[in-house]
Amino acid sequence: MGLLEGKVALITGAARGIGRAIAEVYAEHGAKVAIGDLRLEECRQVVKGINAHYPDSAIAVDLDVTVPKTINRAIEETVAAFGELNILVNDAGIHRPHYIIDFPVEDWDLVYSINVRGTFLCTQAAALQMIKQGKGGCIINISSASGKKPDPQGAAYCSSKSAIIGFTRVAALEFGKYRIRANAILPGATNTEMLQGLIRDVPGLIEELVDKTPMGRMAEPRDQANAAVFLASDLASHITGDAIVVSGGEFMDS
Repeated sequence: MGLLEGKVALITGAARGIGRAIAEVYAEHGAKVAIGDLRLEECRQVVKGINAHYPDSAIAVDLDVTVPKTINRAIEETVAAFGELNILVNDAGIHRPHYIIDFPVEDWDLVYSINVRGTFLCTQAAALQMIKQGKGGCIINISSASGKKPDPQGAAYCSSKSAIIGFTRVAALEFGKYRIRANAILPGATNTEMLQGLIRDVPGLIEELVDKTPMGRMAEPRDQANAAVFLASDLASHITGDAIVVSGGEFMDS
């Protein structure tokens, strides 16, 4: 029996990268998964792959984390398909690198709209569903190690990921009485489409990242997904309000 047998999860930003890996590993551990993203056709391809191995375990939901009505609809579709909602993973996020003095306010607002406002809106809607069910639940927010350290051209990204850490702690404080846990995962450098874009733009970046990592490699999306399995499982039943760094030692908090 898998660690998430009988659980139902909604994962945002799940068409690619870490979100996709979480959906796939959750299904491997017995969960039913709703894969939410603006890239609906890519979501359907992920669903097709999951259901080929674990029939009737996944659905695709059209989800824009900045629009409350699409969030509510995604939750309704998840509950209609699988009966309830036990786990929310807020993975949707973007990075717009600029130096502060040149930072377009439109890009700043976009980063905060998706990374912070989206996390808030999805958490609020999912928590209301979990409270109505009366069975507790689990919320996992994908922050970043950059939420605890500065990166050049990272004013919006780093500060938005810091905001997610603070928000997660408040959620844990407020939701504990409903037996809903809230935790954050702080990935270090992870081999996703987002990072590959930065690597193409910054010569020598990948070598620098690997050199800084005691484990001698950058993370793969499944490294982050494994942490998300643990946090969503009953093995972590007394862990809430925490921020777990998964970086192979690249980032060690002092």
